[in-house]
Amino acid sequence: MSVKVLIVDDDERERIVLRYVIEQINDLTIVGEAVHGLEALMLCQEKKVDLVFLDITMPEMGGMETARKLQDLKDEPLFAFVTVKQDMAVEAFELGALDYILKPIDQQRIEKTIQRAKRQIAHRDIIDEIVRNRLKERIDFVLEKYKDHDPYTNKLPIREKGKITLLNHEDIIYCESQGKKVLICTVDNEDYLSNYTLNELESRLNDYCFFRAHQAFIVNLNYVKEIINFGEGSYVLHLNRGNKNIMLSRARAKTLRQKLGIQ
Repeated sequence: MSVKVLIVDDDERERIVLRYVIEQINDLTIVGEAVHGLEALMLCQEKKVDLVFLDITMPEMGGMETARKLQDLKDEPLFAFVTVKQDMAVEAFELGALDYILKPIDQQRIEKTIQRAKRQIAHRDIIDEIVRNRLKERIDFVLEKYKDHDPYTNKLPIREKGKITLLNHEDIIYCESQGKKVLICTVDNEDYLSNYTLNELESRLNDYCFFRAHQAFIVNLNYVKEIINFGEGSYVLHLNRGNKNIMLSRARAKTLRQKLGIQ
């Protein structure tokens, strides 16, 4: 099992040392390096990352805050702290850290952390496979039971105080994750805060028109006016309603090109 590792530290010398130590261990792939938490989060969204080695003291976003935000990602990676700070181990483990490693780095300690990560990943994969199989069985059962029934109506119910608003799918411009709520923007310039998750909306909305452009966005392609290239595989979707710009993740850019037939 090859573990995909991300190194996060604002000190280049420390990154070099950690990279060297990790490269001595078999079945590891370093998928990237980041100098602060924001960059780490972006890389985790773009790439499949199994384990993040985090410094604590960094500019813009420190290690503790980064660890909290890592846990909000769809594909949440494991994380371990590598730091000179000796007084934050309790808080780190309360956050769910795999390990708390003090600098200077000891290779044997890193190897033990990697082995622990491999065991957790293997266990998670087994659980995921069991869940997928049971979910498939349930879906097959439901499809068989309702195969002769009419399809779901082309309406999205939104619960509000004292009422339920039924939105036409074609009137939805985009959906944006905002913390624990999802903002749904419509052609009537009405915004609705819903309790749906983006994953739930992705499964409910018509797949032909709607596209998961980013971890935080679903967009109705009928309202995309331009796809703007910012270089190095980065794109922004410019909508023809409200001058809204939506980030298109690198991981999803290829899928969108294929969906639209762009060479």
